[in-house]
Amino acid sequence: MLNVTPYIHTVIDWDSVARDWGNSFTFVSQSPYRGKPEAGLAAGATVTLQINNDTHDHGVDKSGRKRDNNALETFMATVIGCNYPLPFVKGDKVTLGGFLPNASYYINYSLILRFSSIEKAQQSAPGAGPKG
Repeated sequence: MLNVTPYIHTVIDWDSVARDWGNSFTFVSQSPYRGKPEAGLAAGATVTLQINNDTHDHGVDKSGRKRDNNALETFMATVIGCNYPLPFVKGDKVTLGGFLPNASYYINYSLILRFSSIEKAQQSAPGAGPKG
């Protein structure tokens, strides 16, 4: 069949992803995003983030070995409508907010993730962890 893409819609369950990944990421880099006015997407920034942890059980592969999780992998996300450059440096812990499901999609094994906000994650004060 030709020209079927207008009829296909892939849903990305960001709520589950954020829960499994803890919605706390290490900021790696950024670049400007020009936007797509024809699609209603304002300019912003594309960020590369490192996943800090992954609590999802990915099961086993065909040979019975446990599949690795996504911890320490990187991914890219676009923050729509923000000012570039973002006020973060490599190594900052950040959280993403305002997932834009209608502007996000999965194609050719790649996630195109778009959000309306990114913030520096709240970090606990030194010595505020559990006492042992």
